[in-house]
Amino acid sequence: MASVKMGALPSLRKQQLLSEFTGLKQACPEGIFVSLTPGDATLWSGVLFVRKGPYCPAILRFQISFPDAYPQLPPLVTFSTDMFHPLITPLTTYVYSTEIEDSGTVSASDQERLPPGGFSLRHGFPDWFGRGRRSMIEARRASGQQASSPGPTGSISSATTTPASSAGKPSYMRTGKKSVSAYEVLHYIRSTFDDEAVLDSVPLAAAGNPGAWHAWRTHRRAAGKLTEDTTAAPSQGDEKPKEEGEEASEQTQEKATPTSPAVTTRHPGEWNWDGVWEDRVKKGIASSLSEPVLYGGTNTADDLIKFLPMEDNDVDSVKENLRRTLGQSA
Repeated sequence: MASVKMGALPSLRKQQLLSEFTGLKQACPEGIFVSLTPGDATLWSGVLFVRKGPYCPAILRFQISFPDAYPQLPPLVTFSTDMFHPLITPLTTYVYSTEIEDSGTVSASDQERLPPGGFSLRHGFPDWFGRGRRSMIEARRASGQQASSPGPTGSISSATTTPASSAGKPSYMRTGKKSVSAYEVLHYIRSTFDDEAVLDSVPLAAAGNPGAWHAWRTHRRAAGKLTEDTTAAPSQGDEKPKEEGEEASEQTQEKATPTSPAVTTRHPGEWNWDGVWEDRVKKGIASSLSEPVLYGGTNTADDLIKFLPMEDNDVDSVKENLRRTLGQSA
């Protein structure tokens, strides 16, 4: 009998999440603290203390909501602390689709849309995304045809490793896919705040905030850390530079289409982003450290992790009590 991926059975989903959460007590990415919602193992509250890198020393609140099909489908990570970040959708935005390379619009049925504050996992875990390509590959396998088109550049590889015979099986019977743990998700989230190289490698197609993406790259070029937009080069999902023939064709179409006084729409890549990243991030960090945000102004009433203003003597007393408690339990 073929082995069954027991962790993916719906009846064991809650136990799997509880097990992952328990594991985080022993090994959690540095600077991240998470808490379970009482009675709901699928909703986690977290706080990220950025201790190094471009967003240091911000303190950011977030929530992780795990779908019923996790780990086959990605969790939804939402930040309640406003921060100008290439992967975080602005809090003032309604929805933003993670499938921007396939369609410029967002429909009500778009299952990969991000809410305000949503964190895009597309760059770190590409196998979770690209629903159109997955559907096409599975359809070809189900009909016995061999998929002849190459996979996306550089990343979505394990989505093509599922045996052909598994195309019609339920998700919990498919054993060829590598599961992504909550630890890996948390570790990736932290790396996008404290590691410049990770942010440099994010393509525009994976950005949750295209404006912040352009501002970050402008900042890096001004600092001499980035010489060319390798992630903006023509590839699947990125905006491609227009060829001369395409430009001529578009100009012809514009001339043929009668319009009222033209209003030129500038794309984010055409804006002047000099100094924008530094200014917006500096303000965001200062706001995240302000007393109203830390001690009383949480955006969610049911936030499980709260801070208390304490004097140095009180902090030392708490540390001593912790050491005494840990020493007794050792």
